Amino acid sequence: MHNLLHLGGAETDRLTESPFVVLPLGSVEYHGPHAPLGTDTTLAVGFAEQVASDFGALALPPITYTFAPRITSRYRGTFSVAAGVFLEYLTEVLTATARNGARRILVVNGHSENQYTLRLATERLSLREPDVSLLMVNWWKLVDVPPEGFSEHGGHGHGGPLEISATAAFEQAGIDPSRAENIRYELPWWRQAAQIVGRGQAPEGFAGYHGKVDEISIERGREIVEQVKGKLKQLVGEWLERAEAEDRT
Repeated sequence: MHNLLHLGGAETDRLTESPFVVLPLGSVEYHGPHAPLGTDTTLAVGFAEQVASDFGALALPPITYTFAPRITSRYRGTFSVAAGVFLEYLTEVLTATARNGARRILVVNGHSENQYTLRLATERLSLREPDVSLLMVNWWKLVDVPPEGFSEHGGHGHGGPLEISATAAFEQAGIDPSRAENIRYELPWWRQAAQIVGRGQAPEGFAGYHGKVDEISIERGREIVEQVKGKLKQLVGEWLERAEAEDRT
């Protein structure tokens, strides 16, 4: 039994006995006419359930309604929660998790904008509960080898072939590359050194998505998912070792 929703009331000791609990963090966001609105949530849940199974941990229900940026909020199908509200809500969910006895909390994130709010929420909880260890993982940052078959910047891009191929490996509903055209992926010129919000923020040609959608492939998606699963398992194992070593000191 690896899912909190399936626990009976007599089994709640799992919250304290599990090596950790894992919270999937996604979104409901437009990813183009070829991709499901739940792309980020599908990925977060898929990886969270796998790592819970690997370690005999407990997976929490996903958080799906989150903050979305202006460049996708203007497309129908994006459900954005105000940033301040989302911060308070996420903090409360993490606090409730700790209050129920979890001392190790892993958050698997599938939505880029979540990472900023998540850092603030985890810092808040750490100040309140200094004995709790929190690990935040953005799944796409575990893809360290560009998959074969993606001709443009490793297939990256919002709604691009890397993201949607990986989604297809978990769930194919809502994926239809024939509904969209290829849009050249503009590699961010700032190279992670800066950020634009507002005018000038959207990549060149952005239409709620970008990337070569005709390169979406479930076979490549399975390769990506297996690579991420392996990296995630290694990362979580090292995290637990460090947290346990600190507990002994």
